Amino acid sequence: MKNIYIPAWHYRAPGIVQRTWGWSPVEEMILLSLDRSPGTIHDVSETLKIPRQVVGSTVARLMQFGLVEVRLSPQPVLTTSGIGQDFIRSGRALPERTADREIGISVVYEKVGLSVFRTKDVDTIPMTKLPATGAIIRFPDGDPPETHYSMMQRVNEFMIGMLRSGEWLRGVQATSSFLDARFLVLDLDEIGSGVFPPGASERLVDALKATIETGVLPQTAMASPERPASIATRFRADQLIVGADQHLQRFEQIVGAAKSNIFVLSTFVASQSDEKGRDRRERIVRALEDACRRGVKCHLFFGTSLDRAKHAAAMQELYLRLSAAKQTRGYLLVQRDPVDSHSKFLVADDGHDGAVVLMGSCNWLHSPFSAVEVSAELTETNAVAEGLDLLREIVSKLSSASRSVETLQFMASELRRSRNMLSISEDAQAPAATLTILHAADHERLLRLAAHEAQQRFICCTNKVGANMVPALFDPAEVAGRRLSDVRIYYSRRSGPVKRGHVTKHRERLHGIVDIIGVPEPQLHAKFLAWDRNHIVVSSLNWGSQSGLEDNPLDEIGLYLEGSELATSLLEKFEAELG
Repeated sequence: MKNIYIPAWHYRAPGIVQRTWGWSPVEEMILLSLDRSPGTIHDVSETLKIPRQVVGSTVARLMQFGLVEVRLSPQPVLTTSGIGQDFIRSGRALPERTADREIGISVVYEKVGLSVFRTKDVDTIPMTKLPATGAIIRFPDGDPPETHYSMMQRVNEFMIGMLRSGEWLRGVQATSSFLDARFLVLDLDEIGSGVFPPGASERLVDALKATIETGVLPQTAMASPERPASIATRFRADQLIVGADQHLQRFEQIVGAAKSNIFVLSTFVASQSDEKGRDRRERIVRALEDACRRGVKCHLFFGTSLDRAKHAAAMQELYLRLSAAKQTRGYLLVQRDPVDSHSKFLVADDGHDGAVVLMGSCNWLHSPFSAVEVSAELTETNAVAEGLDLLREIVSKLSSASRSVETLQFMASELRRSRNMLSISEDAQAPAATLTILHAADHERLLRLAAHEAQQRFICCTNKVGANMVPALFDPAEVAGRRLSDVRIYYSRRSGPVKRGHVTKHRERLHGIVDIIGVPEPQLHAKFLAWDRNHIVVSSLNWGSQSGLEDNPLDEIGLYLEGSELATSLLEKFEAELG
C-alpha cells in the first residue's frame, strides 16, 4: 500500500485578529507633565528635553484617545482631560490602542492522532472520491460529528504562537464558516522516510510508524470530553440572588445597563395572553423593549423540546412585541427552535467593557415571579468568560444562532484579554472563591461526595421530588444525617407516580435523621445544595426528580462555589424568603 486515507474534517472561516499597542514611557511622561503643568508643545519639549516633533505626534495620539484637551481660558494651553485625570489618579493602565484585520483560516483536523494541519500543508479528498479499496480508515461509529463550535475551539488553540508579535485571535466569523468531512491522504513511502506534515501529533507519528512496521491500520481516537477545571475567582455574598423580587429587580438592572448585547435562555416562554404573573412578567418585556430602543442586540432562546410548537409560538409573539420597539433589522435575534437544555441564563455586557452572567433556577421568559428562586451572579472576568463559553456551547447546536455564537466568542476572548488587573475594582475587594462548573452527570457525584464529607450540615432544595427521589437524594441525605444534626431537604411539588403518601412514608422512616420539608407556599422553584459553612451549588437541576445524563452534559448546569461563609449567607437569605 502506498497511500493511507485518514478521516478528517476541513474547516474554513474568516478570522479576526487584533493587534494591540501599549503606551511608551515617553507618552506617559508627557501626559503626567501636562497634568502637573498645562502648557504648549514648546513648553513640554523644553521641560522634558524631548524633540518638538516627538511631543507633537505624542500629543496628537493622546488627544485621539481623549486623554489630552485644549483649554482656552485664560489662555490656550494643552492639559489633561477629565478622562486622563481619572486614569492618572486611579492608577489604572492607559487604554490600549487596537486595530483589527481579517485573515483566512483553513485547517484540517484528522481523527487518528487528533492533529490540526494548515490545509495548504496536506492533501485531502472528498468522501465521494475515496477509492474502493486500499488503506482506508473509516470514520468512527458513535463518535459525534465535528461542529462549527468544536472546530472554533481547535482553531483558537492552533493559532496560538502563529500570529505576529502583539496580535491575538479575537475569534472567527461563524456566519461565514465552512465545515466538510473529508479524508486526509498521506504517502506511506514519505512517512517511512520520516517526512510528516508540519504539525503532526506524536500520536499520529507513532500510529503511522506502527502501520509501516506491522501493516495493521491504526484506530481512530475519540477526543476525550473536556470538563472545566476549578478556577480561582472572586465572589461576594450579595452575588447570591434569592427570591422572586430580587430576580425581577436584578433583571431590570442588568438589562438596563447593557449597551451592546443581552442573552436570555429560558427553559419555557409564556404566551403574551398568559394571565398568571402577567404584571410582573410585563416588567421583563418592558426592560427588553427599552434595550431594543437603545440599540442593544437581544439574543433570546428557549430550552425545552416539550410542547415545542407552543413555546415557538410564544417566542414569535415576543418577537413581534419587541420588534415594534425598534424598526431596525438586526437588533432582535430570536430563536424559535429549542436548544434542548434545562439551564437558565441571563448574560449582558455591563456597559463598562465587562459583562455579567446570571445562572440558576429562574425561567426569565416564563416565570410569574412568585416562587422562591436562587441564582448566582458572576462578574469577575475569568468566571464570566467561562459562563459565556458555556452558553455558547449550549446554543451552538442551532445553525440559525451563528451570529449569537460569534458574539459570545468575541466577548469571552476580549474579557480574557482585558488588562484591567491594574485597576481598582469592586471585584478586587471581593473575597476569594473557587468556581467549578457542573455538567448534568456531575451533580449526583458531587452530592454523594458532599453527603459523606459534610461536617456540620447538609441542606438541599429541589422544586420537585419524583420517582428517583430515594436513590438520588434521600439515601445520600440519610448518610449525612446519621453523622450530622442538621440535614434538611426542601421541596414544593411531587412529579410522576409519587403521591403524598410516598413522601410521608419516607419522612417517617427518616424522622430524626433527615428533615423532609414540604413547602407549598411560597413555591420553591430554587435548586441548590449547601453544606457546612462555605460550600454551595446553585443549579438548574431538580435534585429530587431528575438525573443528569452523561450523553447530554449540557442539559443541566450547576455552579459549585467554595468561599468563606457562602453557605451561611445563602441559607440566611433562603430562610428569610420562607418567612
